[in-house]
Amino acid sequence: MVSLIGRFLMFGLVFFSGDSLANSLPNQISGMVGSAQTVRGKFTQIKVISGISKQLVSEGNFVVDKSLGVLWITEKPIYQRLRVSKSTIRIDNRSGNLMTLDARSEPSVRYINELVIAVFSGDIISLERLFSYSGEVTSNSWTIELMPKSFSSTPFKKILMSGGTTISRITFLSKEGDSTEIQFSDVRSAANLTNDEVIQFR
Repeated sequence: MVSLIGRFLMFGLVFFSGDSLANSLPNQISGMVGSAQTVRGKFTQIKVISGISKQLVSEGNFVVDKSLGVLWITEKPIYQRLRVSKSTIRIDNRSGNLMTLDARSEPSVRYINELVIAVFSGDIISLERLFSYSGEVTSNSWTIELMPKSFSSTPFKKILMSGGTTISRITFLSKEGDSTEIQFSDVRSAANLTNDEVIQFR
């Protein structure tokens, strides 16, 4: 199940190591990204499946709310809405619900949800519990490479993230050799969700 969800879902120069300076890199990145309750923007997702030469490109918009989770709406080439909360993953199209996974019946769902919410909200400190890491920080940008502490509990071999005051790029590299690169644009922070966003999170 973890692999299935992972395939579907697939964020002066100083160098830090996760072993040598356990808190420096996550704290610095979290300080740059900030702590807005809500972040919204646009994305372009480029997926490369091992053994297939053609790239799969999709575009859409997203909303991340630290209390409610992630709303991921693909507009092109086919409309699809993914909603990730702390307890469920729900996938809809224009006709209705395609899939709902509940952490109470699928233990892997809780792990995936925690991972997705932490990655897309830029909660690097929470990710430290799940990953070892290395990276670098400059005065206006940062990069981090996340390696799972337990490969048995995650579909990802590695996650690469980069940005500045917001996350600009996330790349998921799977155990099967697939890669998913997500490029973010027009990223804005806000104190609250809009009324429409509140409805979509229900």
